[in-house]
Amino acid sequence: MHRRLGFEQTVFDFNNAACQNLCSPYDDVTAMSRFKNMVGQWFFALLTSWTLPVAAADDASLQISLEGGAFNAKFKFFDAADGCPSYNDIPGATNFLGGVRASDKGSSKKLPLNTPIHVFLFKPRDTPGISAAGGSTEIRRRALQLTLSGDASLRYTEFNDHVPSWEASDNLRVAPAESCLAPEDSAPQPATLPTPDSAAKTETPDT
Repeated sequence: MHRRLGFEQTVFDFNNAACQNLCSPYDDVTAMSRFKNMVGQWFFALLTSWTLPVAAADDASLQISLEGGAFNAKFKFFDAADGCPSYNDIPGATNFLGGVRASDKGSSKKLPLNTPIHVFLFKPRDTPGISAAGGSTEIRRRALQLTLSGDASLRYTEFNDHVPSWEASDNLRVAPAESCLAPEDSAPQPATLPTPDSAAKTETPDT
């Protein structure tokens, strides 16, 4: 009986020692895994704290509104940093920065700082007239060029032949969108007046 108890105690001690030997590496691996997770989380938080303020510093918020609002109308934004944009508003198109609803209450849009931006008030019913008047040339005539130096607001107040008048806050410089044109393209061309010789050549002789 004593021998059996001694044998069982020996087996128990052996199993206990084996369990301790097996559990010890497992605990080490678990602790290392937790440590790696903590380091990863700390690194991500540190990286986020560095990058987010930089990204935020490159943008400003524009509050834009239209007096009286307009049904189904949108303000569309285009990057004009490299000159006059194409006004292609397909999602993902180069220069297209997106749009917001045109309303009397206004909408907010994040835009890059110190960068020329064209804003165009798009009304679907105006599409045939824009196409007939030259497409992108007519859009440019109706659009404004904005440059933000901080958070700002812009309100369209009235129109003269589809060209807007506006009220702007501080931190916002506003100009006609045709400012993106080179001077030789934007300056009106002088009319060619007939000379006496050319007039004489085109004059219908008396009969």
